[in-house]
Amino acid sequence: MTTNRRNHYRLLHVQPDAPPEVIKAAYRALIATRHPDVGGNEYEAVLLNDAYGVLSDPAKRATYDAQRAVRAASRARAAHTAAGERTTPPAHACPMCHLVLPGQVGRDTRCARCRAPLAPVRVSGPRGKPMDRRGIPRVSKSDWAIMHVDWKTDAIDVRMRDLSLDGISVYSGLELPLHRVVRIVGQSFDVVATVVGCRRLDAVFTVHASLATALFAESTGGFVSAMA
Repeated sequence: MTTNRRNHYRLLHVQPDAPPEVIKAAYRALIATRHPDVGGNEYEAVLLNDAYGVLSDPAKRATYDAQRAVRAASRARAAHTAAGERTTPPAHACPMCHLVLPGQVGRDTRCARCRAPLAPVRVSGPRGKPMDRRGIPRVSKSDWAIMHVDWKTDAIDVRMRDLSLDGISVYSGLELPLHRVVRIVGQSFDVVATVVGCRRLDAVFTVHASLATALFAESTGGFVSAMA
């Protein structure tokens, strides 16, 4: 197999699904003007011969197509990750809207611009001991919440799946990229979290996110009506 990384289909001016006879005709038309014997460029002729040698052989073409698919998937993942990383807030800023934090952040401190909670989540207490899960409000899979995927846009409805000391999981009609920062507000909690997983489940998506900041109600007075 050649080490030429150029797009063989593009070199021959054919589509990736072109049948063998089209590839052959395209090659013959191009090489007739590119071959050194007729005043063409030797380097271009080598590339054309290389491309045709791969695409005219069914086995080589299948291997080449598979390699192209792997490279395309890798580029897509890299672009996806880069897009997600651009949502990462700078240090000492609100994780949702990136406004600079106030001088002191307490349990009830909220962002002055987007109203997101600013108190960082602690999964361990003094001396590294795990915090008591009883401090986390219980949620049911029948509970509904609202999710902000951007602080400037309207929230969407999501159904709860789970809530723990360091993570949250919901059912959403919207697919979210990894590393997206979201704010989810329920009846007894308000959290900002970073998406770490999103999988399709029938007609919806299960979204899993790692908590960054949170405010949990000490009673069931509720947050939704006051903060939606």
